[in-house]
Amino acid sequence: MPRKTYRLERVLVHPGESRPATWTFGGNPVTGTEQAYTAIDTNFPARYQWEFIVRLPGDGSERIEVRPRRTPAVKAWAELTDRSLTFMRATRGTTRGKRYCQVALADVTGQRSRDVVRSDERHDLPRWFAPLRGRMRTKQQVKRTRGTDGETLVVLVGSDDHAGMIQLFFATKVWVLKERFALTA
Repeated sequence: MPRKTYRLERVLVHPGESRPATWTFGGNPVTGTEQAYTAIDTNFPARYQWEFIVRLPGDGSERIEVRPRRTPAVKAWAELTDRSLTFMRATRGTTRGKRYCQVALADVTGQRSRDVVRSDERHDLPRWFAPLRGRMRTKQQVKRTRGTDGETLVVLVGSDDHAGMIQLFFATKVWVLKERFALTA
């Protein structure tokens, strides 16, 4: 059976309240602003409604975190409130000033929390990633790396494009779990 064709632009994102907040990331306290958003996924006839929090650190060099606060009552999405995407600042060349996140798909097997995609797996991604291909790079193209993750695939977004960040959450987590998509080994 062919997979459903999801489209990013069919995830409608509307801002809600904003408030000062403190949270922890990696065990370290972070101070900034939490911006609430409502997202309606019109790719489904049920027009599933979600609530998201975008955590914006006061220090612009720290990572932006996007996570759902409330999910629809669908079993495949039950644990997504424990997952997030983080967006780091790109520092190299023409990408400087933008934000990026790793293309890390939700793991449908439940054995891991995510499946990080390497650049050589770009063409194995589901069809809904097609509009993102022009914004995909390897991590080493957007930031200097000292580890072994230079060939991981990342997607660039504008620093203030919170709707785009939320749409990336749908592409990497929500639809992957709904369709039980996994990269071939």
